[in-house]
Amino acid sequence: MRLVVLALLSLLASAAQVSAQLPTEQEEATSLPSDAELSEFLANPSTTAVEAYQVGVRLFEAKHYEGAESAWLRAYSLGRDPNLLVAVADTRQRRGDEPGAVAMLEQYLVERPDAPDRTSIAARIATLLQSPAVLSVRSAQPGHAILLDGIPVEKKTPADLEVEPGTHTVLVVGEGTHVGEKTVQVGYGEVKQLDFAPDATSEVVVAQSEQASLQAQLAIEREDTAIRRAVISTGSISAAALLTGTVLGFLAIQKEQDYRDNPTEGTADKGERFALVADVSFGLAALSAITSFTLFMTHKNKRKRERESAHLRIETRGAGATAILKF
Repeated sequence: MRLVVLALLSLLASAAQVSAQLPTEQEEATSLPSDAELSEFLANPSTTAVEAYQVGVRLFEAKHYEGAESAWLRAYSLGRDPNLLVAVADTRQRRGDEPGAVAMLEQYLVERPDAPDRTSIAARIATLLQSPAVLSVRSAQPGHAILLDGIPVEKKTPADLEVEPGTHTVLVVGEGTHVGEKTVQVGYGEVKQLDFAPDATSEVVVAQSEQASLQAQLAIEREDTAIRRAVISTGSISAAALLTGTVLGFLAIQKEQDYRDNPTEGTADKGERFALVADVSFGLAALSAITSFTLFMTHKNKRKRERESAHLRIETRGAGATAILKF
């Protein structure tokens, strides 16, 4: 009985301890300043660099990265500690602001040229500079086709497209409608939102230009004819050289037999010449055969790739557009 009483008392003590801790945890959860309180705190002339830094740490741990950045920038302005620039870069990188992170890291290296972590910071900058930009393409109706710089992409709207930094043109095409077209310039790590609304007056017509198709077909036929002639020519040369080498080889063997029966200088010279020309002929036959086979396989693979891929080219005509499919 005494053991049961002691156990109950122990449980009550533990519950009381947990109840006593709950207000502390709630106080910690509510101790983070609001945006207005943070602005007032950072603008207060009596706020020190240490205090601003500590508030930034709490906000950063709570994943309030914008507030942490503001607090650490204020601490930096008060104490001029370059290490705070790296902390600000951390907040910007977590928010997807790679250019802003690079700016802070580069400023850190300028203000601290003898930094012991200079190598790692430089490597981090190099990695951030390779961050692709993102074009976030949205349309009023989902499922529209997207062309990036004139090339169709597999994704449909809504879609996030990773692109190289620079200028890009995005065209959104619906079912029979030219939804919209925008040309934008993006930097590394930048995310740009592109919203498209349907344009009822602009139509997309999928067509095959008859004249362009004929010209393309003629060009293909000319190329095929040239390759075919080259393959036949090199193959014929290979066959002729092989035949010549075979004949001369037999003659060289015959002269060698004659030399054994009647060893004269003239017989020996003729045998050596026949053997030399036969070797050259066999080499030419091998080289021509390899050339013929290479031409044939290269052209065959090229035509195969062309059949497997379709290229879509957009031509704007007045209020509409024409999409020409090439196979």
